[in-house]
Amino acid sequence: MVVLGGGPAGDVAALRAAQLGAQVTLVERAQLGGTCLNWGCIPTKALLASADLLRKIRRAGEFGIDVPEPRVNFAKMMSRKEDIVVKQRSGVEAACKRKKVEVVHGQGTVASDAVVVNGTRYPFDFLIVATGTEAAGLPMLDMKQPAVITSNGVLRLESVPKTLLVIGGGVVGCEFASLFATLGSEVTIVEILPRLLASIDARTAGQFQKIIEKEGVRVLTGRSVKEILQYRRDGLVAQLDDGTKIDAEKLLVSVGRLPQTRDIGLEGAGVKIDGRGYVETDDYLRTANPKILAAGDCRGGLQLAHKASAEGGRAVENALDHNPMPMDWSVIPSCIYTHPEIASVGLNADTAKEAGHEVKLGTARVIGNGKSLAEGEPDGYVQIVTDAKTDRILGATLIGIHAVELIHEIAVAMSDALTMDELGSVIHAHPTVSELVMDAAQQGESVAPYLS
Repeated sequence: MVVLGGGPAGDVAALRAAQLGAQVTLVERAQLGGTCLNWGCIPTKALLASADLLRKIRRAGEFGIDVPEPRVNFAKMMSRKEDIVVKQRSGVEAACKRKKVEVVHGQGTVASDAVVVNGTRYPFDFLIVATGTEAAGLPMLDMKQPAVITSNGVLRLESVPKTLLVIGGGVVGCEFASLFATLGSEVTIVEILPRLLASIDARTAGQFQKIIEKEGVRVLTGRSVKEILQYRRDGLVAQLDDGTKIDAEKLLVSVGRLPQTRDIGLEGAGVKIDGRGYVETDDYLRTANPKILAAGDCRGGLQLAHKASAEGGRAVENALDHNPMPMDWSVIPSCIYTHPEIASVGLNADTAKEAGHEVKLGTARVIGNGKSLAEGEPDGYVQIVTDAKTDRILGATLIGIHAVELIHEIAVAMSDALTMDELGSVIHAHPTVSELVMDAAQQGESVAPYLS
């Protein structure tokens, strides 16, 4: 088996194939771990952890601890980030070595029943395509200008920009806005849609916008960048479609990602690629070529590392006829690492109604939770969405402290087809932030002692 791409989908595919006894070659043109480990999930969370600590230190006086104003050592933050990335990448390399996965570095091209790398052919009985995505640019921008950066460029900054213009108010744009606002940048988000975070429900997006604006971030929705009036070594001047001019030291382009599937021989091998560049598969992750399967961001859908890893493992099992089964994408948690954190799974209040369900909601506000107040984080809520007729949980959205951890409790409940009544009957320890899940479920069933 040959695996093309060494990110979360490809790494897991290669290691799982080796577990099942296949001879495996893993081809990666850059570094193992892909975007997630090297340019996305891991390095950004390391920086966000520094920002969270800075935020807490600044509020230490509220907790009865008097400390002087902290000083940001950005170079040390970036160095720590890089150390974590290297440690994680070394773990992937070690796992490949233990399982005798041959790792080949270089650009791989599919040629009939082999992948060619640097002139060497690596034949396959099965090929797993896991080539991932890359940050998209914008046609009106000169992406080579030093003031214009993508999510990759952010991780190579040498100093905190005094002013930062973020084009795109999606997950990545909002995470970086939250980070740099805490570090002291004057941040402006320009989003062409009517609101931020279009992937979540309107209520949660609205509450998040109020919080981030309170922290000093300027949010301009329903706007777009028309042109760049001036490029300078130390910044640029952008003009929006309504005439507004914004002078910024750095402009972060955060408008999505593009699949890396073109010009690598896939079409010649009989693999169908759609108009946006994504590999077409069935629910078993098989392409039009029975020897080639695809997993991860290159095949579209939610662009999440954990989804990619799950698909990588399943693609291998299906290829090797090891308990083959289709993917189930109905219960996949999505997490946004802003402050406060946001997490969701399944349907939200808006999408459940759009799907035709008679919706029943269970909601608990964070401000009523003792542990959250003790930690100084009163903002947010837990909202559970159920079908009013069956009481079965359809999904949930959380905004607030530890949201990205709490979401899994509801994901497990959904996977086990629990009702909201059954989830609410599970006794939760007190005082914990986790109680919010129980409280929300009980509120939805009109049995919560403290909630109406």
